[in-house]
Amino acid sequence: MIEQQQLVFITPTWAGDIDHFRVMRTSFEQSQFSGYAHYVVVQDEDLPLFSEFQGRDGLVLLSTKDVLPPAVEHRRHQAKAFASSLGRNVTRICGSLKRVFSRPLWPSYTGWHTQQICKLKLASELPYTTAIIIDSDVIITKSAVIDDFVSSDSTICFSDWLERIKLRGKVKNWINESDHLTNNPKKEPLVNVYFDTPFVINKSLLCKALADLEASSGKPWWNALLDRPPRRWSEFGFYKAFLIKNIGSETIEWREPNFSHYIYDTKNPKAVVQSVSSMLEDSNIHYITIHSQANGREYQDPNTYLNSILSLLSSSE
Repeated sequence: MIEQQQLVFITPTWAGDIDHFRVMRTSFEQSQFSGYAHYVVVQDEDLPLFSEFQGRDGLVLLSTKDVLPPAVEHRRHQAKAFASSLGRNVTRICGSLKRVFSRPLWPSYTGWHTQQICKLKLASELPYTTAIIIDSDVIITKSAVIDDFVSSDSTICFSDWLERIKLRGKVKNWINESDHLTNNPKKEPLVNVYFDTPFVINKSLLCKALADLEASSGKPWWNALLDRPPRRWSEFGFYKAFLIKNIGSETIEWREPNFSHYIYDTKNPKAVVQSVSSMLEDSNIHYITIHSQANGREYQDPNTYLNSILSLLSSSE
């Protein structure tokens, strides 16, 4: 087994995902990963809400103020204030204006973007050779093992290959922007469209990728990313594009994560709980991701199924 000093789990989250996080962390503590370090970074203003997790074995609770560069944290606060006062529709319009006219700046500093910066910042600075990014909407089953993320002679990167000509929507944007950020002119016919978590990051390779980005942009890597059009870039896409560009000098194992399963439709809470219960008993399933609200913009209270799932996990201890 890989030494605990070599591998770390990282989760960025916020107040809106605390119920998902509570379920994820409970499953983490029941899994074979319970002895590994787990760094959790939350928006600074949300930190008091997560006090119940203080003192958990191996859990290090940080705020965005601890992780983000001060200027980025300041703009994140501004962006949250603007988004709250203007509403979702105007915020989306401002994001579109930023993509076309490079103004206003604030849509690039909303929580989704700064969470990506937090992931890269921690993965590149913590004293571990491998970082596993795991989002709050993931449930870890007792069948999950560290070997899911490591190999004795190569670097692991999860993969789901798709023909480039079939790319559509946000994934197409992420792929194209990643090629731009890494100055990759190859335009390979097959592209890796895995953007979920768990996601494996090798610290050494990530540091090389960020150093290359700073050299090519002439600015700190986080500014190089945040200067790009909002919602068009992906931290995972950037890292994968760097691996592909440097595949000749590095040994990469592109591993299909067949042990991950997904729930997209959460309209029927009872069906969600039944699906999770069944998956928890399947030894071939290591990670369950509940893509809440993936079936539309209408708000659905996740507690209609999360409380039952939490009880389900608690009863299995």
